[in-house]
Amino acid sequence: MIDLNINYADLFANKVMSNKEDYPDSVILAVKRYQNWKKRKDIWFDLEKANAMLYFTETFVRHCKGEWAGKPLELELWQKFFFTNIYGWQKHNEKGQSVRVIRTAFLEVPKKNGKTLMATSPVVYGMFGEGKKGVDIYVSATNFDQAQEAAKPIKLTIENSPDLKDLVKVYHGKEQKVKSIIYPFVEDGINYQNQIIVLSKDNEGNEGKNPYICLFDEVHVNKSTEQWNNLRSAQIAQTESLNIVTTTAGKDPSALGVQIYTYAKDVLENDDDDSWFALIYEPNKGYDWEDRKVWRMVNPNYGITVNSDFLENAFKEAKKNSFNKAEFLSKHLDVYVNYAETYFDLDTLEKMLINNLNDEELEGMDCVAGVDLSRRTDLTCVSLNFPTFDDEGNPILKVKQMYFIPEFGIEEKEKQRNVPYRELAEKGFVTLCPGKTVDEDMVDQYILEAYEKYNMLQINYDPALAAKLVERWEMLGISCVEVPQYPTHMNEPFDDFEMLLLQERKLNGKVVPAVATDNPLFVFCTSNAKIITNINNLKAPSKRKSPEHIDGFVAFLIAHKETLNLMEPIIVDEAFDDYLKEIYR
Repeated sequence: MIDLNINYADLFANKVMSNKEDYPDSVILAVKRYQNWKKRKDIWFDLEKANAMLYFTETFVRHCKGEWAGKPLELELWQKFFFTNIYGWQKHNEKGQSVRVIRTAFLEVPKKNGKTLMATSPVVYGMFGEGKKGVDIYVSATNFDQAQEAAKPIKLTIENSPDLKDLVKVYHGKEQKVKSIIYPFVEDGINYQNQIIVLSKDNEGNEGKNPYICLFDEVHVNKSTEQWNNLRSAQIAQTESLNIVTTTAGKDPSALGVQIYTYAKDVLENDDDDSWFALIYEPNKGYDWEDRKVWRMVNPNYGITVNSDFLENAFKEAKKNSFNKAEFLSKHLDVYVNYAETYFDLDTLEKMLINNLNDEELEGMDCVAGVDLSRRTDLTCVSLNFPTFDDEGNPILKVKQMYFIPEFGIEEKEKQRNVPYRELAEKGFVTLCPGKTVDEDMVDQYILEAYEKYNMLQINYDPALAAKLVERWEMLGISCVEVPQYPTHMNEPFDDFEMLLLQERKLNGKVVPAVATDNPLFVFCTSNAKIITNINNLKAPSKRKSPEHIDGFVAFLIAHKETLNLMEPIIVDEAFDDYLKEIYR
């Protein structure tokens, strides 16, 4: 039972900071943010409001499945920390009213950690416990069937409560699927109606909606941003709106969940958006997926609702093939992975991404260009590969890329792939071409400017679609070489890239990746790559089989067909004599 005089957020924070080795860095960041907020003067923590929500939850919310079905929910300390942050932090709005600070709460935990019931609590509390009149609460997921996974526990919680069940009307659709839950009531002679509405995939417009609370469930599988954007923008008239986002990690790097997770992590690290709160249970960098301590660290309900025997069995299956491993990592360790059938691990690829490739340092340096024009109605890439070396003479490949995409239909492409092309264009990573096709003149201009700026040794190209441009470049005296996208041509640069991807270098005394880029689209394209092999087991990426665009990876490999020959390790001066003795002894 909740003691109204206890600050449960403090209890959790003290426990975490006293036992840091038992908690993920992402949780420690959330605790530090809470402690830093306590020092602020512009906001304050309202213990009464925080504990009122906890008290309501433990009084009215009930388990609806398994051995605890029908029993009241008893919140674990980490769950109390999540809710007290949402409901406890207050500020004054422009009218001088006391309102909550946090408007979007992001919870990401592995499966079976009570996430569904935690999503139920703020919905039921908003419906009955907050004292709000005439509120609309929306339950959203990737489709109507998926939304039922969140809606049914809400319905059962209400129906299993002796105090709430007679207050509502539940409306069902086909197969007894929950469509809406209506709570009509009268106060001071005036009729009001609070309601919970379950959204279908076709109900994406925001016309007429005025959401008080929106529950977004399992966003890791949601490819569309439509409901997410529309419902949040429709909250503009609400003085104390709230969005609850609950999910596990997923296997699709273009899903909405990755976009939301990335923003939430940035808020945790920089504390630059008061309206967001995030609690993420994920492994620390460099984790060992076979380490049981990692399993316990990322599963806060380990030994309670998370069965250790079940994890052991899932782990045995995960060791047998890549699909099961991807499932284990995403569902039970909360690690974002790319498609199970794609070739590279997303975690490994993200190590390539650095903040900035210093253009001044690259000026005048050797490079090889790779050009993949693909279809002119979609993405095209030019990859500039710079073979460089670290302090010890070991190769570092710096990759500068430019993508070209038609402006026509760009908003729809952004929604389909969850790739912010226009934002990336502002940052200099993408060129938007007017009209419906990629402008070859703009590609040509980029190559010519690069030729003037860098020492472009060669342009490698796929002969399928680059004939006219190649003719122009050859007339200017630029060496151009065909590199078809067949395993016999692509296997060697593919293998060399794999080896470089797993290595680190020391540059100016700092540890850096052996392949470095500042363009996030290179990571996106490479993470999508599926491979094909020929009879000799030689590899090449397959555009046809890959789930999303891989043009940037293909352009890189086309260029790397030459740069791998320019990256033999340099023998440093002080070791040269020993090197000669070794050769001629």
